[in-house]
Amino acid sequence: MSRSLRILVVVVVLVLAAGIGFVTRQTMEGNASAPFGAGQVASQAASEVFELSGQKFERWATPRDLPDLRFSDPAGRPTSLSKFQGRMILLNLWATWCPPCREEMPALDRLNARLGGDRFTVVTLALDSPAKADAFLRQIKATTLQNYTDTQGSALSTLGVTTVPTTLLINAQGREIGRLSGAAAWDEKPALDLIQSFLKESP
Repeated sequence: MSRSLRILVVVVVLVLAAGIGFVTRQTMEGNASAPFGAGQVASQAASEVFELSGQKFERWATPRDLPDLRFSDPAGRPTSLSKFQGRMILLNLWATWCPPCREEMPALDRLNARLGGDRFTVVTLALDSPAKADAFLRQIKATTLQNYTDTQGSALSTLGVTTVPTTLLINAQGREIGRLSGAAAWDEKPALDLIQSFLKESP
C-alpha cells in the first residue's frame, strides 16, 4: 500500500470514529433531556392489570412522578396538577368530538357524586375550547364535573397519552398510580371497588 493511500485510510477511519462519537453523544444528551412521553409509558411495566368494561387499567409497579401539567380552570384561570395534591384524583382526558368520551362522561359525573370529597375527586380535562366543553357538560346535566380545559394544547404530549379517552389515577402526592386507555363504566362496582381499594391504601 502506498504512503498516500495509507494516509487516506487513516483519515477516513478518524472521520468515521468522530462521527459515531458525535451521534452517540447527541443521542445520550437527547435522552437525558427528553420530556416525558409515550415511549416512557410503554417501557414502564405494570405490576397489575384490572379489567374495567373490557378495558385494561394498568397499575404501575411503583407510582411515578408526573410533570406539573398546566391547564385552565372553569373560570379560565391558569391552574396545574400540583394544585390538587392532597387528594387522589382521577384525571380523564376527553373531547367533545370523541364518541367514547361523550359516552362515559355521565358515569364519571356519577362517580364523582358518589366518591368525590376531601380525599378524592374526578378532574375531566377537555381537549376542546372551553365553550364547547361547557356546552356538552350542560347538555348531559353534569352536576359535579368542572370544566377544566387544555387551553395550552400540551396535555397529550406532557402525559404521554396517544388516545382519548385516557384516564390516569393519581395519588395524593401527585404521582401516577396507573392508567386506562378507552372508555369505562366508572360508576359500576368494578371501578368503584378499584378506586376504594387505592383510597384504603393511601395514608
